[in-house]
Amino acid sequence: MRAQIWLPWVLAALPWTGCETHRAGEETDAPSRAVPVATPLPPDTSGRARRPLPSALPVDTEVADAWARLQTALRRHDATQLNALIDPALGLWVVADGDTGVVITRVAALRKAIAREPLMRLEQQLQACAALQAVAQFPEIDCGEYGHGRSGFTRDGCFAGPAADFQALDMWSRARLVGGTAAQGRAAQARVGRTVLHTRSGWRFHFAQAAGAGGRWYLVFVDLRAPCIS
Repeated sequence: MRAQIWLPWVLAALPWTGCETHRAGEETDAPSRAVPVATPLPPDTSGRARRPLPSALPVDTEVADAWARLQTALRRHDATQLNALIDPALGLWVVADGDTGVVITRVAALRKAIAREPLMRLEQQLQACAALQAVAQFPEIDCGEYGHGRSGFTRDGCFAGPAADFQALDMWSRARLVGGTAAQGRAAQARVGRTVLHTRSGWRFHFAQAAGAGGRWYLVFVDLRAPCIS
């Protein structure tokens, strides 16, 4: 997956079987109660056992509104609505795989004239999730299971969680910067308080909250790097 660096928006159940037994003297054609027994999950094409479906997670209530507005703006190719998600002081930083390493691009606003086509490509890969689920720890990825229609994550969906790992990430010394400085980027990174992981694409979206109680959430970083390097 390659993002064009000239623009930041390169933006069940388990199978069951029934077991029946007949007591002596019972009619064999009488209805009997089936006792569900979990059968082993068949292996996938890689030979690894499939993971059982995890239990449901609570719905996120912190950045859900900003996340929904982002998805709506992408579907409508609405640069104006996307600009409303960008903090003018912090800007929007897009982290992408370049030809020779990581490229980080800062942009203060998107222009309609250049935003439409890249946004169309982004939307095609950013399929909507049924809900934004809140997690204390993000699903891990197994790169051995990544690719060929599999995300590689231990569970799939859209997840919102703490941004502590991203805040501690040092990516400035080895990245090529476009439109901003490392000092600006580190300052913006320190403001991030919430991360959204979209497992189907492997992309991560990092949000910062405006000062004050009930301040709105802004999209500050978009990480479009491939989760696994082949």
